[in-house]
Amino acid sequence: MKHKYHAKRTTCAAGHPHPSRAEAKRCADLHLLQRAGVISDLEFEPQYWFAVNGVQLKHENGRRIGYKPDFRYRENGRIVVEDVKGVSVRDWPLRRAVFLALFPDVDFREIRK
Repeated sequence: MKHKYHAKRTTCAAGHPHPSRAEAKRCADLHLLQRAGVISDLEFEPQYWFAVNGVQLKHENGRRIGYKPDFRYRENGRIVVEDVKGVSVRDWPLRRAVFLALFPDVDFREIRK
């Protein structure tokens, strides 16, 4: 099946499958940075759930609302979250804004391909 944004599933040099070549390339780069000791605790697609005043945000159908970035790691003691973007989908600006408001201590980075 073809991806609607023409992305090609690709396996990175570390052997992880990714939905796009750009994401696979970034994963390989992050693995090199981790081996060099620049970053640590590299994770793939960690889940963040959105809650306001202790109340979980949900869709009308009951599904929780959240965000799953491509990567999370530690750099200079700070948690960094990265998302590799080739195409900004319709809900991306809103999801990004909510994430930034709810998780102000996380260093967010959007990598444009």
